[in-house]
Amino acid sequence: MLTGEYDYLTTPADGARTAEQIRGAEFIEMKEIGHFPMSENYPRFAGYLKQALRRIEERTAS
Repeated sequence: MLTGEYDYLTTPADGARTAEQIRGAEFIEMKEIGHFPMSENYPRFAGYLKQALRRIEERTAS
């Protein structure tokens, strides 16, 4: 799960708590980003998205 540091609608605490309840889920807090990361700061968001995709690839590689 990705949640922006400045997201006051779905806070990082909300994201972390939700990820804890989903087997195999991971949580990443995106620093200096709010609720619409792809619109607010696409280059910063893209870095977090790539990080998440790498984690998925590592976990699913056979």
